[in-house]
Amino acid sequence: MKFRKKVVSRIKELRDENDIKQQELAELVDVSRQTIYYLEKGSYNPSLTLSLKIAEVFDKPIEEIFDFEPIIWDIIRKKTYEELEQISEISGIDKNKIMRIPDINDEELDEVFTEEDLRKLSESVNKKFENLFDIED
Repeated sequence: MKFRKKVVSRIKELRDENDIKQQELAELVDVSRQTIYYLEKGSYNPSLTLSLKIAEVFDKPIEEIFDFEPIIWDIIRKKTYEELEQISEISGIDKNKIMRIPDINDEELDEVFTEEDLRKLSESVNKKFENLFDIED
């Protein structure tokens, strides 16, 4: 099995480091401020052209600005301790094991979790299994 991934960006972090407002960056790369907002939020994937423009503004390679990250990592990181306890109770998976998820890569996923565990985990965070994990043939 493998994690399903999404594009994540360091745009906000880089803007903060360089004291650039969303509107300023938007003007520099020829998009709306809302586009920058959605890029930072992770709900919009940039075109290659836009990615290159952003990389040029920050004088960084694209791979230092954009990366793939498992969707479940973000979900787990945003949960409070109490919410993680609740997920543990619902799924029947040890809380400490759940908390380790952001430290696990694709190769380790099968070693740490069974498919049944991941299906229960998906259900306990109200997500479809298929949206969080891929089954390899």
